[in-house]
Amino acid sequence: MLVDVPKQVLVTGASGRTGFAVFKLLWENQKEFVAQALVRSEKGAKMLEKLGASVGDSESIKSSNAKLRALGMPAEDEDPDIFIGDILDGDSLAPALRNCDALVICTSGVPQLRKTELFKSILSKLIGRQRMPKFYYKEMPEQVDWEGCRNQIDAAKEAGVEHIVLVSSMGVTPAKNNDDNILNQIGDGNILVWKAKAEAYLAASGVDYTVIHPGGLLNKAGGEREIVLGVNDELLDGYEARGATRAIPRQDVAMLIVQALRHKELVTNKSFDCVSKAPGEGRTTVSFAPLFEALS
Repeated sequence: MLVDVPKQVLVTGASGRTGFAVFKLLWENQKEFVAQALVRSEKGAKMLEKLGASVGDSESIKSSNAKLRALGMPAEDEDPDIFIGDILDGDSLAPALRNCDALVICTSGVPQLRKTELFKSILSKLIGRQRMPKFYYKEMPEQVDWEGCRNQIDAAKEAGVEHIVLVSSMGVTPAKNNDDNILNQIGDGNILVWKAKAEAYLAASGVDYTVIHPGGLLNKAGGEREIVLGVNDELLDGYEARGATRAIPRQDVAMLIVQALRHKELVTNKSFDCVSKAPGEGRTTVSFAPLFEALS
């Protein structure tokens, strides 16, 4: 790719909380990035339209433009920034990935709390009993985190994408990824099993990749904490020794992703974990290249 030419980046799952944060940050840095988004519905598209992104011209306008061009009159179709598609339908991914330099995968199975569970949990707490709330998935992790992720990797490879950044989760190493892991127990989804399988598929794809494993995701402001990186789930048990918590704001994860796109040469074919220190502890992270360089 030519120097100073903005990278064209597709963010999937862009209407989710983490995906939205990534797309927004890319959209705000248009000198460096041409941000595109894949969402599942028009409702998701409307969230991004508030940022100024567009779904492009309607079919009726495209038809009208075609007629004008046939008459020799200038009429260009507006290219979309937002694509509506389904990661379980590989054919719907191709238009969104056309001419893209990078793909950021933010899709993931999302557990839902059953309506009666909140009441039951509160009642159990009042009578002094410990009770694990029951969750369910609208779409199981096997579909979203494995099949959907595999489809995205295949489509990106077919489109000639040069870099895939996958947002996964801590806990995917064999030592932690077992039946006792609470994340696997939620909704009987075995979500870490399927995330690990997708990571292995990506690593074997031949496409340059970066895998980011966030700790617990916080809906807090970014840019206010010191970010701590590790590998191989060492932070799950060793976060306190690093002066950190086991969590990180989504906005800081979004910044890590954008920095990974900026410093591809430092994170190519690497996987790393990320958490943060509490606000006021340590020094707010402003330089990311040294963090990446320190990864083993």
